[in-house]
Amino acid sequence: MKAILFSSDFAILDATTELERLVGKPAKDINFVIINEGFIPEKGDDNSFFVDGMHFIKHHFGNFYLLNLQAMPKEQILERIEKSDAFFCFGGTSGYLMKVLNESGLAEELPALLKDRVWCGSSAGSMVFGYAPSKKLSKDLWGGTEFEDKKDWGVDKYMEFAPVCILAHMYGGDLSADPHDFSVIKNSATMSVPVYALSDWSAVVVDGDDIKCIGEHWTKCNNGVIVENQK
Repeated sequence: MKAILFSSDFAILDATTELERLVGKPAKDINFVIINEGFIPEKGDDNSFFVDGMHFIKHHFGNFYLLNLQAMPKEQILERIEKSDAFFCFGGTSGYLMKVLNESGLAEELPALLKDRVWCGSSAGSMVFGYAPSKKLSKDLWGGTEFEDKKDWGVDKYMEFAPVCILAHMYGGDLSADPHDFSVIKNSATMSVPVYALSDWSAVVVDGDDIKCIGEHWTKCNNGVIVENQK
């Protein structure tokens, strides 16, 4: 599978060249479907970042089609996806986003759909592509609110399309400088896959078995140690 897993989005880290390579088309010919349902409705969080992300997509790529996974029938969802070359899934709460993907039926369709499309994610939209953080890692970083609330969301794992655990909005390249983010290093030993701690100026690019980080201020941890980083 192919993906660009941002901590933020194209507006902060322009990965247009990477997307052109993954899709095999020039930017202006790349059509997107957009998912923006990661925010828990009752929280009422500010969504103004969505405007910046959409502005970049509008002015750098081809057409885009909005998906409403909670209102549209699956047939209409798949019809819009058929017109696309790539997904862009904005962020929010990863457990809730995974719940929406499951209940809409899109999660079960994605393995086939992603054979010839690229998944681009922002924050939670990136996290759900890979493996969920372990309970210990989740608790240390967020008090368990992202994944230990799985009993509320009916979620027990993410999509696991690539052997990565993505952590968005981290200190990035020098985790040891931040007591909060330092827990990522030690708790990577509780994960079966490498953990990527991304600042908002970095992303993970997945091209089949080839996985790399781009941008600035990121760290890859595995088995309790830093494997690679860019400060």
